[in-house]
Amino acid sequence: MKIFHIVSNKEWGGGEQYVYDLSLRQRADSIDVTIFCKPVEDIIRKYTEAGMQVIPLPLGGALDVKSAWQMAAIINKEGTCTIHAHNFKDAFTACYARKLSSNKNVRVVMCRHLTRTGKNSILYRWLYSQLDRLIFDSQISTDVFLSTNPTINPNKLGIVHTSIVVPEDTVPVDVRKEFNIPETCTVAMFHGRLDPEKGIDTLMDAVEQIKEKDFKLVLIGKGSDEYTEHLKTTINSKGIAKKIIFAGFRHPVLPYVAGADFGILASTVREGCPLSPQEYMSQGRPVIVTNNGGQREYVVQEQNGLLVPPGDVKALADAIARMVDDVALRQRLGQQAKADFDDHLNYTHYYDQIKTIYNV
Repeated sequence: MKIFHIVSNKEWGGGEQYVYDLSLRQRADSIDVTIFCKPVEDIIRKYTEAGMQVIPLPLGGALDVKSAWQMAAIINKEGTCTIHAHNFKDAFTACYARKLSSNKNVRVVMCRHLTRTGKNSILYRWLYSQLDRLIFDSQISTDVFLSTNPTINPNKLGIVHTSIVVPEDTVPVDVRKEFNIPETCTVAMFHGRLDPEKGIDTLMDAVEQIKEKDFKLVLIGKGSDEYTEHLKTTINSKGIAKKIIFAGFRHPVLPYVAGADFGILASTVREGCPLSPQEYMSQGRPVIVTNNGGQREYVVQEQNGLLVPPGDVKALADAIARMVDDVALRQRLGQQAKADFDDHLNYTHYYDQIKTIYNV
């Protein structure tokens, strides 16, 4: 089997890591994998260092005929193969390339990693007719896409929750020691992009409401300079500077996740299948998440975590207070979170489902 992945972002991020992990697993399955990407040195280097063939293309979007011609010339030399796009603009390029190619054994599939409504213009109706499969990362992503009644054969649709690769040799970081946190103090953690969409402002308001409790909130990740300054100003004005630790970017992040007592994802936007809750679950750590995205499809209230409405400061503060005060609750939820991840959220489970989209 031959698979071409298209990666068109200009910098390394979650999407590039997703393709990286999937490609490594496919190569371990004796599948021939090639990456089409923009001529970005950092991205090319990371894939080539992993032993993958990389072919740079302009990848300029839906109107980029040049990339389509170049891609067509490459797939002409192949037998049966699949082009796997990870957004609609690259799916257009893939479908153009198949049309321009003389190879009649090319399959085009796409994974949708966003929660957005479907478009129904003539151009998109053509694209939907050309795709062999369109896979969403959650039920909510599927429902939101279909809410505008796009013209697409429902038999082409599928849902596969995205997952994470958990190294077997993950060793927890002693977070308390690294950040000078007392042993008796509870460690809450957020990791990801510091951005208003992640509900960071709501989180700061919640911390203010329970600042008398014995806990620290470790923030792992980076944001824009402007938003970071806003956060620091907000924290100082609320008198919670001693409760918050800015840890910056950390890689790999799983050892830090394993060193926390519980995790928080307070997103105010609907995310399809956010991976940070799964990272806590994989390490036996319970999570507090908002109930507005795909995370509610695997975080179950009072079973393996706590769910709160987005933007609800009091509900979030109450949930954090419960986690801080009740060690037994954290242990019970964390144990079930780990069991659930190992049972039906792990990467092997994901891979067994996703590889079926390549079948003719």
